[in-house]
Amino acid sequence: MAVLNLAPGETPVARPDPWVLLADGEAPTVGAHVIVPFARFKVEHNELLAKAAAVGVAIGGADVVEELAPWVARLQLVLLQFGVFKDGRLFTSARLLRERFGFRGDLRATGDFIPDQAVFLLRSGVTSLEVGEAFPVETLARVVRAYSVRYQRALDPQPVIIDQRLQGNGA
Repeated sequence: MAVLNLAPGETPVARPDPWVLLADGEAPTVGAHVIVPFARFKVEHNELLAKAAAVGVAIGGADVVEELAPWVARLQLVLLQFGVFKDGRLFTSARLLRERFGFRGDLRATGDFIPDQAVFLLRSGVTSLEVGEAFPVETLARVVRAYSVRYQRALDPQPVIIDQRLQGNGA
């Protein structure tokens, strides 16, 4: 697996990943960057936050993101695990984490999504992607650059077309 950083208007860049997904029952190593499923985090959050240097939580579409709110300030990563690319619940979870709960860490998408969804992931607040070796990074880069006009406001800093038109800069 590779981790790609996403930034609006920039080419996705691969980077080393210090995070380790803990197996069920595996104890966190002191000073490690660990990711655990949300169900486990709810039970073991005190131990995990005390031992690990950084804690991340993996959530799926069925998880209730509002239940994560009490810990958002102490998390460095939330891993959005897409089960099937048709399931858009994690796009909403990403926006809620950023807008309502003020999450400032890395929002990482993993699982079954396609390069065409990258712009929507960015606009929802996702900052990195975990992708397999066969993932078409060139296609992803092309898609991220392809959309220069936005019609709706989102979490990315890109201006929307109505603002450009009001300033005399848009079509």
